[in-house]
Amino acid sequence: MSEERWIDEPVMVQARFLPDGRIVPTAFIWEGRTRYVTSVGRQWAEDGNPSMRHFLVQTAAFDTFELVLDTENLCWRLVRAWIRPATA
Repeated sequence: MSEERWIDEPVMVQARFLPDGRIVPTAFIWEGRTRYVTSVGRQWAEDGNPSMRHFLVQTAAFDTFELVLDTENLCWRLVRAWIRPATA
């Protein structure tokens, strides 16, 4: 079972901005490590603030993260993480 952690800190994100307007995060740096996105799930705009776009992404380690893009200034934040416990 994954442990949910509230993070809320700025992160560097690599993303593709597609011609049809879609945004696809492909990697981000957190805690000094590059984490490559293997799948992008649900996306939504924040209620009352449509410039804040949320993305649920999963990495190769099966950890899930919620990234938020402020589309007005193109700044990303890592809001939450669901981290699988390390196995011995």
